[in-house]
Amino acid sequence: MIRFFSKQRFQFFSQNKTFKYLKYAIGETTLVVIGILIALYINNLNEINKDRIREKAILKEVHKDFKKNLTNFLNVKESYEELLSASTKFKKFINHPTPLKVIDSIGKYYSLAFNGYTYNPSNGVAESLIASGEYQLIRNDALRNLLISWKDVLEDYIEEEKIANAFWSEKIEPYIIEHGDFSNLSSKENLKIMNSRKFKNLIERYIYSLQIVVSSIENEPLKEHLTQIVILSETSLTELYPE
Repeated sequence: MIRFFSKQRFQFFSQNKTFKYLKYAIGETTLVVIGILIALYINNLNEINKDRIREKAILKEVHKDFKKNLTNFLNVKESYEELLSASTKFKKFINHPTPLKVIDSIGKYYSLAFNGYTYNPSNGVAESLIASGEYQLIRNDALRNLLISWKDVLEDYIEEEKIANAFWSEKIEPYIIEHGDFSNLSSKENLKIMNSRKFKNLIERYIYSLQIVVSSIENEPLKEHLTQIVILSETSLTELYPE
């Protein structure tokens, strides 16, 4: 093709047909430009198609990951509510005028009141999308913004949870280990602990920290954040990529 165009140019020059040559040259240039534009257009279409394929995969990953995260969070929410209830009942029984009469109840709620729970969501997908910049492939602005802010919202909640767990492991448990008797619940040592102002203050403070966690679960945006990510990822899949 190039040799053909060169031959034609030579013939036009040799015949002193400058005007015809210019027309031909313009036509040749136009064809080249059109060819380049077509190639760019096809390449752009291919890139868009690749982006859409990747977006679909991302939406599926996000939906699966955060649906699991939401389920786990609801389980943790229920566990903390039960923990708060058990701790409140434990406080009630250690304040009984004659603790030995309710020692079985004290033992029961002791074992229920001091279980530690930690919310450990799967963050691999969200962190990978942010680190790689692939979150920008998501066309739903609201979903994209929720994924960007997910880490900050999670950390706000986790901080309250850490405080409650640390209070038990660093304050209450060491006190019981030092002054109590795990082998005999109704021992004099344990009865003395239950009657001490310090232990009752520790329990009061522990219950308060649990109330903060439960309040965080109910009032802070973590649950709503999770719910919206699940809903928007599913909606985007349905609307953009109907099966």
